[in-house]
Amino acid sequence: MLNSLLHQVLSSPATLRPAILEGRWAGDGAWQTWLAAYPVSVLEGGLEAFEELAPWITRHAQEYPGGAAIGFLSYELGRHFEPVPLVVDSSLPDLSFAYYPFVQALPFEETSGEEKPLAGDTRFAANFDRVSYRDAVAKIKAYIAAGDIYQANLTQQFTVKLGGTTAEEIFERVRRSLAPFRAFLKSPARTIISNSPERFFRVSGDRILASPVKGTIAHHGDDDYKARSRLLASAKDRSENVMIVDLLRNDLGRICNYNSIRVQLWETERLPHLLHLVSHIEGTLQRGVGLREILGALFPCGSITGAPKIRAMQILAETEQVPRGVSMGALGLIRGMPASDHFTMDFSVAIRTMCIADDRAVFNVGGGIVADSQDQEEYAELMLKARPLLEALACC
Repeated sequence: MLNSLLHQVLSSPATLRPAILEGRWAGDGAWQTWLAAYPVSVLEGGLEAFEELAPWITRHAQEYPGGAAIGFLSYELGRHFEPVPLVVDSSLPDLSFAYYPFVQALPFEETSGEEKPLAGDTRFAANFDRVSYRDAVAKIKAYIAAGDIYQANLTQQFTVKLGGTTAEEIFERVRRSLAPFRAFLKSPARTIISNSPERFFRVSGDRILASPVKGTIAHHGDDDYKARSRLLASAKDRSENVMIVDLLRNDLGRICNYNSIRVQLWETERLPHLLHLVSHIEGTLQRGVGLREILGALFPCGSITGAPKIRAMQILAETEQVPRGVSMGALGLIRGMPASDHFTMDFSVAIRTMCIADDRAVFNVGGGIVADSQDQEEYAELMLKARPLLEALACC
């Protein structure tokens, strides 16, 4: 039944803006699949659209209490919150949300059937080659040595020509990797496919939870115990994780009752090719704090910027020199009336997230650079993270 409904949504015309969210979205327990189409309203744009977002959601939630807003925030939205000269993609809005009067939540069901080969170009282009990536790592380490920052999340941008391969075919392959925050958002202008392992934040009533991912290791076959032990024993990975936990705890302190904030360090998250180190920071929101205040305090997520955040963002903009777009932004679901007990927001960090338009897929993949980072190891980790998307695009 689910696969039939899933394929109906996948095959819907872009004008209907079909949306699929799979995994841990808006829940603590079992994985779910959220399906939606036929929005009653769409909000896209820059700062003006951001200022309108909260009242827009309130109006629609009053009229359609069973509905939800689903959409994305581009990384470059952050230039409206912090003094950072980000490179902007003129073809991409800072935010894009559709309000669906009805969303269907179904038990998660793994994909079945054989993968069919894709017809796209098996090569990819990137904004760094190995030499320029090495130089970028060295540049960031020089800033760290000078005391500007402790860490920066350097990303590489991949571009793949699709050769007629459809976004639906790519998503069918991506969803086999079982990342906990997968998404498919289709509109007339573009399709967003996300394979994120990371929750940015979840709000339920007056409680907020952030779950940064920082620390990665490859695992081989069923040897999970040894891989977990290596990851938990890695001083570098633990240190990277704690830096971002501290950053997010401070960000949450701007909108939460500070004494309510609690931290749980170093769980491991298993994906088909790798293990991640995940921590959790939870707190109680201050009275009157809503979507605008939360995003103003937290966006973009510290795990994909660095510490201190503003200086890291400035250095990354200078080093990468390309817009990150949806990749490294956020993607989410908003349900219920703001300020009510039943209000829920759940946003992923849009890592391992591609934007498909004009027969091309573009996405960024990165990792945290710290004082003892080695460029060869960082590049290998970057390619490990990129592997599920490159495989879905028939590039490896």
